[in-house]
Amino acid sequence: MEDELWDYYYDAMELISDGDLPKAEKLLKKALVLDPSFVAAHVGMVALYQAGGYNEGVREFTESGYEETKKRFKKWPEDMTWGVLENRQFMRAICYKAALCHVDGETEEADKLYRLLLKFTPHDNQGVRYLLAGMYADISPDEVDDLTDEGNEKQDWSALENMLSKQNAKHHFWKEPKLD
Repeated sequence: MEDELWDYYYDAMELISDGDLPKAEKLLKKALVLDPSFVAAHVGMVALYQAGGYNEGVREFTESGYEETKKRFKKWPEDMTWGVLENRQFMRAICYKAALCHVDGETEEADKLYRLLLKFTPHDNQGVRYLLAGMYADISPDEVDDLTDEGNEKQDWSALENMLSKQNAKHHFWKEPKLD
């Protein structure tokens, strides 16, 4: 059954990327019927509703994905590496929750969750350091995403890096890991 769940998830993500939201939603709902605790399906629903602009769905599945993640981990592990594909669903659920707290003005909780993710993965494969810098700079996660998209388009991430540098100097939330 686990392979089937992952197939539904990955097929749905591809459909979201292609813009076929109704088919993606059907697959994710099938996964949730098979296993309501399958965090990747909750995370997929967040991505689906973000793509469709349905804020209530984003909120609902952000909360449910985070709650399922907390059920899985009675206590947060010391590390949770991004390189282990199975971990990504949990890390995304935590990041979505942090971003929701950020948007809702619950900055202490957002800060705690963003820092948890940075503790798990000091190399920050998710770009959490930019989200946290954005929160300190009083800009939304969507605005941080816009800065990232702009940097990608121009191949110039100096605006993002300058924000990170300025906010990190004040709040000391990220130490760039040394390359091995």
